[in-house]
Amino acid sequence: MIALILLLSGGCVTAKRANKSDARATLGHAYFKEGSTELAIETLVEATRLNRRNARAWHYLALSLVKRGAHGDAEDAFKKAVRLSPEDAAVRLNYAYLLQKLGRNDEAIVQLEAARADLTYTQPAKVLNNLGMAYLAQERVDESVAVLSEAVYRQPNFCAARYNLGLALSEQKQATSSAKVLDELSVVCPGEFPEGELLRGQMLMEVGRMEEGAMVLQVCVDNYPGTPLSHAAGESLDQAGMR
Repeated sequence: MIALILLLSGGCVTAKRANKSDARATLGHAYFKEGSTELAIETLVEATRLNRRNARAWHYLALSLVKRGAHGDAEDAFKKAVRLSPEDAAVRLNYAYLLQKLGRNDEAIVQLEAARADLTYTQPAKVLNNLGMAYLAQERVDESVAVLSEAVYRQPNFCAARYNLGLALSEQKQATSSAKVLDELSVVCPGEFPEGELLRGQMLMEVGRMEEGAMVLQVCVDNYPGTPLSHAAGESLDQAGMR
């Protein structure tokens, strides 16, 4: 009887502890969203101690640790969340974000491909966008263009995906297609991606639409004086003899 009691106390979590862990996870996530990072971490650590199998608590703790800049501890927490909830696309998407931030794009691709397989996930365009950028970082340009095109198709107002698709098409040496996508970006998301306007101007000039491209680049020069973007736009104008 004593051995059985010891086994149960060491290996099981009571319903009361599990419920308390869930409540602390919810509170910790609320702290995270309001910007109280250290309070979030403290609360979420408590949630994981109450129930070591609370995948949600490990996920939220990982996010909070990323915000703190504790990347090693965050990765450990992400690994626990993935192990406990391997089919959760959100966990894998956020883990992949950390891996991409650390330049480990090959590992990020593994996580994003797994997230992509979750057909129940309600934000697939986010997965596809990050996957496209991971492919691009690995110089897998054709694959990048394919998944970014799908991201834009699935969510036409996803500005980041439109910009990234324009960038990938420029790397694919598809200047006409890139210019078209970036023209659309300027309409759908006006002013949101200044770097998109720089690339748009460069692509327009590359396809022979010199006056249009020069106008776009001059706006970059005028609107962002003293910035690397303004400098790059000015260099493009000078190289084309347009100022």
